[in-house]
Amino acid sequence: MRCPVPGSWVTSKLDTLSDNGLMVTFKVEGDSLSMTNPTGQSYVAKLDGTDAPYKGDPGITSVSVKSRGENTIEETDKRDGKVINIARMTVGSDGKTMTLKVEDKLRGSNSQFTATKQ
Repeated sequence: MRCPVPGSWVTSKLDTLSDNGLMVTFKVEGDSLSMTNPTGQSYVAKLDGTDAPYKGDPGITSVSVKSRGENTIEETDKRDGKVINIARMTVGSDGKTMTLKVEDKLRGSNSQFTATKQ
């Protein structure tokens, strides 16, 4: 299975995040996707939607990831089994930009921002 997101990505400046929260690194090993960032958050999850532990964030206890077509990965964050966020990461045809659409299930809101591959 091809995964479009490997590499380090820096999101556009957001008021709610520190500069450390702006960098995210994804790696693909076999059928798993790993995520790490400088604030200590991380996971390793199979790309089949199976729940995996989410480390470093007390508000998120598990995560699942699925491929949604050629250029999109969907990440579902959960707290004690309840879905709290759904993020869709779509890599542009240039392979250098990513659009992130986040559906916040707790607040009933949606946000969108972009990231640039480093």
